[in-house]
Amino acid sequence: MRRLALIVALGLASAGTASAKLAVPGVQDGMLAVSPGGTPLIAYLDGNSLEIAARSPGAGWRPVRAASVTPGSSLAAFAAGRRGPVAVIEGPGSRSLVAVRRGKGGWRTTRVAAVPAGDELGWPGLVLHRGLPAVAYTRWRRSTRESVLKLARIDRHGRVRSTRITRKGFPPSFVPPSSVPVRVHGEIHVIQSYGIDGVVGTIEWYPNKRSWTGQFIDAGGGDFPVGRLLGAVGGGTVYAAWSEAFLGLGEQPVTLAVHGHGRSIDSDFVLDRAVTTGLDVARSGPEVAANEWVSADELGLSGPDVVWAGVIVAHGRSVGLDGRIAGLSSAPHGAHDLLLANPDGLSWYRSRRARSVWMSIDATAQLDGSVVVTGRVRGASAGTVTLYRERPGTAREPVGTAPLAGDGSFMLLDRPTMGPFLYRAVYVDGATGVPYSALLRDVVG
Repeated sequence: MRRLALIVALGLASAGTASAKLAVPGVQDGMLAVSPGGTPLIAYLDGNSLEIAARSPGAGWRPVRAASVTPGSSLAAFAAGRRGPVAVIEGPGSRSLVAVRRGKGGWRTTRVAAVPAGDELGWPGLVLHRGLPAVAYTRWRRSTRESVLKLARIDRHGRVRSTRITRKGFPPSFVPPSSVPVRVHGEIHVIQSYGIDGVVGTIEWYPNKRSWTGQFIDAGGGDFPVGRLLGAVGGGTVYAAWSEAFLGLGEQPVTLAVHGHGRSIDSDFVLDRAVTTGLDVARSGPEVAANEWVSADELGLSGPDVVWAGVIVAHGRSVGLDGRIAGLSSAPHGAHDLLLANPDGLSWYRSRRARSVWMSIDATAQLDGSVVVTGRVRGASAGTVTLYRERPGTAREPVGTAPLAGDGSFMLLDRPTMGPFLYRAVYVDGATGVPYSALLRDVVG
């Protein structure tokens, strides 16, 4: 326990000037948080154990066992504050929540919520207020579709004080509504997203004397929200991002909603089909991280496998990354942290400047059966690009490498012998180690 406390206290200096790349071998699911001092931490489940890894100077990543968890549990939220890291674990069947945090005597597990059979908990959210956790969650009844939104605050002694935000079953929802708390000018607001009767609504709730008032920040056609609801605040402006299902269209767009000064509200789809996994407010504005996919049936193959493509959307531009994005976060002094999941495990990257590299790719079939692959790495004028053939459910095949021209363009000639597959081009930034990529959705073969 003392070792992790020391690591967290060392702060930004311990992170160094370069990325650490592979942080947690053999693990594909985890969450990223950055301490106020700048230390990156990764939370993940390893069997029936919650592990929290922190980066230490000269020794790489050091995991510690924070708690045991019930089989079938999942990591729902993770944050790091001045009192240390906090993780929220959702129990089997989405019927219980516990918070795990470090106390003076070691790690402490606090029961936040539990519901009986027939009820479920929506995906919860976590914020640290004065270093102490506040967890928002929705209690949902399957038989009636009614819900109750709650905010649970945990004090320094581990006592839980729960506040009921909504009443009379509002809002009804086809699935358990997801929620997330955010800090706005020193007080906690709670954002909640739900879907019912062909409409997806997202509400920002804020305290009003002894009650709570709700303000819609988005409402429109759709079936229901999917996965996590993410919230962030920058300069008093509230941001929320989530995915929602359009079953009839087979789409899953990502929405970014903005509630700014003067009560102005705006929301837009930023991606057509992706799973939202990150939201951060950098100095230059909001950044949304999500994972797009191409399924096996889109290549004429059978099975549930997919090819993933991580994307960060910022300032109207989409930046592709080689791997599933597990998390992103701002760090002190304008640094940017990123957590990617690949078959070899979880990899962490830190860059001292805004991400300024994005890629394009195209392919043209020739009469002799060969394929000319071309593209461009904007924001780079030196280095190489590696080209891969990818198909769901199998390891990708490297085709070769090509040098970048002065304008960032590249070209490779491929002679494939079988298909179907997709092309992916990868460029690794020499300064940060971040692997940028472009996945060509046109099927070859």
